[in-house]
Amino acid sequence: MALNFVIVGLVAGSIWRVKAHQPPIRGVTPNLLGYAASLPQERRDLIWHATAEQRQHIRPFRRDIRTAREEVMHAIAAEPFDGEKFAAAQGRLADAYNRARAAAQELDLKIAVELTPQERSAFPVWREQRRPSGQNLL
Repeated sequence: MALNFVIVGLVAGSIWRVKAHQPPIRGVTPNLLGYAASLPQERRDLIWHATAEQRQHIRPFRRDIRTAREEVMHAIAAEPFDGEKFAAAQGRLADAYNRARAAAQELDLKIAVELTPQERSAFPVWREQRRPSGQNLL
């Protein structure tokens, strides 16, 4: 029994040490928009003003993706199952994702243009510190 306590203690200590050395994730998505939001107020305001149109352009795509996801869920759960209907719904979901991604890329470009060289070079380090460990964000 004592050996079990030692093993549990070693495992718990290892987990605690790993977690203690990871930077806290502050609920900010590790992308250029999240990075811009973390900049000092003056820089953030300048970038927010310069990208207002692109940011507003992205909003409807979230709704389109949610609607397409719901359609896929209804199609897969339907009885009798219709493979063609399901495939068509998946195609619409892929199209919604692609439109949203294209809009996000436009926003990323606009933000990147607004960043200073120092801010651009600091972005990869900032992103790595905020990425959830062990997760592939793709």
